[in-house]
Amino acid sequence: MAELDGKTQEERIAALVNAVGGPVRAAALLGKTRTHVDNMRKPGAPLRLEDVLVLARAAGVTLDWVASGQAVRPDLRGLSDAGAATFDALPGFVRLLPLRPEVVTAGGRMVERWTPSEFAVSSHWLDGLGLSEAAARYASAGDGGMAPAIGKGAFLVLDIRERPARTGLYLVAVGDELLPRRLQRLPDGTTELIADADPRWRFAGEAEMYRIVWAGQGV
Repeated sequence: MAELDGKTQEERIAALVNAVGGPVRAAALLGKTRTHVDNMRKPGAPLRLEDVLVLARAAGVTLDWVASGQAVRPDLRGLSDAGAATFDALPGFVRLLPLRPEVVTAGGRMVERWTPSEFAVSSHWLDGLGLSEAAARYASAGDGGMAPAIGKGAFLVLDIRERPARTGLYLVAVGDELLPRRLQRLPDGTTELIADADPRWRFAGEAEMYRIVWAGQGV
């Protein structure tokens, strides 16, 4: 494909960014700033594997192509149920980014790892939830406070857009934990967060929270 031509690595990165919809779209996919994407396209810029992998998958190219300009498209002719994990390379399927990165040690320093979801979801499915790829993230339920509706470790799809909170299910950041909770409105017009499975749990202060739009048990 002509739009993915590139003799040098920085030219291929620039082509990759254009292929996913430009720097603003690329920044949304990565969960980073426009400046971060602009820096990626500079000659000799150090690249993070996680960033390149997300953009390559969104564009449907291989890491071999990013590194060398070869193998522009994966061979999907033999795709079967056993190859379902490669659906994210097909038009209309995406892998969601995590709400928060995993912090790991590499080369003696702490680095962030943004690992896409293990499976791909249909863009049409996201549309049905009222979500775009840029507004959707995934996370794991941190405890069983909302059982049986949401069990501990359940796979959650979240809406990360800032909007006035309404009653419903949210993933709430409490310290380092991400806890599924129910937001309910009190008769005096105020709100509180509760845990269905633990009547003693209450939280009435300001909290960082994200609306849960889908929960998958046992994932």
